Amino acid sequence: MNVNQLMDRMAMILGGRVSEELHFDTVTSGASDDFKKVTGLARAMVTRFGMSRKIGYLSFEDDNQNQLTKPFSEETAKNIDHEVRRIVDEAHKQCKDLLTEKKREIGLVAEELLSKEVLSRDDLVRLLGPRPFEDNQEFSKYFGQRGDKDGVPGGRGIDAPPGLPEVLEDKPDGGPPGGVAPTVFEKQSQL
Repeated sequence: MNVNQLMDRMAMILGGRVSEELHFDTVTSGASDDFKKVTGLARAMVTRFGMSRKIGYLSFEDDNQNQLTKPFSEETAKNIDHEVRRIVDEAHKQCKDLLTEKKREIGLVAEELLSKEVLSRDDLVRLLGPRPFEDNQEFSKYFGQRGDKDGVPGGRGIDAPPGLPEVLEDKPDGGPPGGVAPTVFEKQSQL
């Protein structure tokens, strides 16, 4: 994945919390796992993928418990922390800007979720209109003509490409890539 794709993925993961910030008086603890995933992905961008302007093209190994071994100075450790924070803050801003821009559409989807527990691609097209770009062959390969995995409504979605950090892998229970929690609107519809 390139930097833009990883930033988009992190913005997506933060969607539930940012939506809470925008639409409710208070936030919940439900996003704690999302923060862990986003932080891990940002740290991988800085310490493994060489995607930090400040740290550059270096790789710092971690042990099996995602703890960095420290073959670097305190100054480098501070720079790593600052870069991880910068990347997470950028992803948060990207998500907030998008959700603010699409507030009307979010309201339409939220209202529909109050009456239906699960929305299909057809529901989303009815509510939001067709996608602003054509579906490519990769999309059809994974989702079929109807937009559901293998053409089956309720399909799992696209599997993460191999070799990505664990935060981008599918959950073993069949949840979405990255294990993204349901949005606050989905949670509300389950009450």
